[in-house]
Amino acid sequence: MESLLDSIGAFLNGIFGLAQGGFDSVNQILGLLIAVIATLMMPAWRSLGGTALGAALVHILIGVLRPVLDGGSAVLPDLLSLGFWMTVLALFLGYAIVIAVFFFIKTLLTGGFGRRRRVH
Repeated sequence: MESLLDSIGAFLNGIFGLAQGGFDSVNQILGLLIAVIATLMMPAWRSLGGTALGAALVHILIGVLRPVLDGGSAVLPDLLSLGFWMTVLALFLGYAIVIAVFFFIKTLLTGGFGRRRRVH
């Protein structure tokens, strides 16, 4: 039983580490701009997952296109490596946290918090 709890604890520590790494990546100017735009485009709480995934993909796309804008060549990420997918997961978790906070503030400022939906 202790080994099961240790395994669960190690798994949760890994997830929290990924979220922290993703949050550190998002907590820069580029990430915050992407998160603000994604928050403004997000219509409701139920679309948080899709919005965070889209923001993570935009972040990766900008990372690929930035060298091209600087006069270099585009280098595609290694889509088959575990490191790439761990980066995507970390970015997704980071964007989910930041967009959720921003959307909560947006709903408070626009009066959408606690508002009931009309039933048609």
